[in-house]
Amino acid sequence: MDKETLENYRYLKKEIQQLERRISRLHTPLSDRVMASNTEFPYQPIHVRIEGVDIKKQALEEILRKRLAACLDETIRIEDFISSIEDSRTRMIFQKRYIDGWSWLKISRSMGSMDESYARKICERALEKRHMI
Repeated sequence: MDKETLENYRYLKKEIQQLERRISRLHTPLSDRVMASNTEFPYQPIHVRIEGVDIKKQALEEILRKRLAACLDETIRIEDFISSIEDSRTRMIFQKRYIDGWSWLKISRSMGSMDESYARKICERALEKRHMI
């Protein structure tokens, strides 16, 4: 897990939401009203509603679902990495920075330090320790 992948987490979550919205919009079936006649005498004209599926929309939905699955796999990988950090303080810093999107200063202050580099240094040391920088 590298720093760039971790920083991508919030964008992945936004992309997941966008893909889910697009997929849900594709589920509107095609429909039309056509003129038919009664099957029995008197053969009066009637209107019948027909529905179908657009094959091109199905193909697009399949592509979007593949992208959605890839994004979900990547977010699971990132969440798993952060959960695997043993030190509670370091794990909280990673959570606040990469998942919640907090600034280094805000994280440091929430941890009781007024120095912005406090949280950043802990994060960088953890990444160096795992040989990820």
